[in-house]
Amino acid sequence: MAQLSIYLDEKTQAKAKSAAKRANCSLSGWAREQLIAAADEGQSWPEGYFELFGSVQDASFTEAEPIDPKRDSPREML
Repeated sequence: MAQLSIYLDEKTQAKAKSAAKRANCSLSGWAREQLIAAADEGQSWPEGYFELFGSVQDASFTEAEPIDPKRDSPREML
């Protein structure tokens, strides 16, 4: 397994150690889980996202009409 060295001020290190103790894991294990969560953030849909689909019941909310592709601007072939 690869190793990573990080430099923390004493206050941040104390907070990290305290959080690891509360999570009942080693400081290294806690830091690894925090890094995994931070790296994964924004890589998937937020929790509950798909449950929102179709949930708007407001009468003013309407589906957009399909756009005729013939009205699209001509594009240069690449």
